[in-house]
Amino acid sequence: MDRRKLLSWFGLGWVVSILPTSLVGCSDAKSPNESASTTASVPESVDAAPIGNFKAIGTVAQLDKDGQLVSDKIVVVRDPKDKNKVLAVNATCTHNGCTVKWKSDKKQYVCPCHDAKFASNGAVLEGPAKKPLPRYAAKIEKGQVLVST
Repeated sequence: MDRRKLLSWFGLGWVVSILPTSLVGCSDAKSPNESASTTASVPESVDAAPIGNFKAIGTVAQLDKDGQLVSDKIVVVRDPKDKNKVLAVNATCTHNGCTVKWKSDKKQYVCPCHDAKFASNGAVLEGPAKKPLPRYAAKIEKGQVLVST
C-alpha cells in the first residue's frame, strides 16, 4: 500500500470516528447533567408558574387607561368575565411567531400575519394557529399588576 492511500484511509477513519459526536452536539436534546431549574425558568402556563416569583408589569390605573399592559412579549388585559381579575399571555403567535395585537372591542387577540384569533385567556378561537398562547399567572396587588415570569 502506498503512502497516499494509507493517509486517505486514516483521514476517512478520523471523519467516521468524530461524526457521531458532531451530530449529538448539533441536536436540541438536553443532556442529563442539565439542571431542571434552567428549563423551568420561564413558565409556559399558569400551572407551571412558580408561586411568589411575580414582577410588576404596570399599574392598575395604566391598565384601565390603555386597556392593556405590555412588557417584553407579555400582554396583560382585564378578564372579560371578572373585572377584578387580569389575564397574562405571551403575545407571540403559536402559528408563525408574529406578535398578536389585543383588540379590546372584540375582546380577543388577532395575529396580523395570518389573522389567527385568540381569546383573552390565550385559547385559539380561529386558525391557522392550533396551539393556544402561553399563559402566565397574574394578579393585582396594592394597585400594581404583577405577573409570574
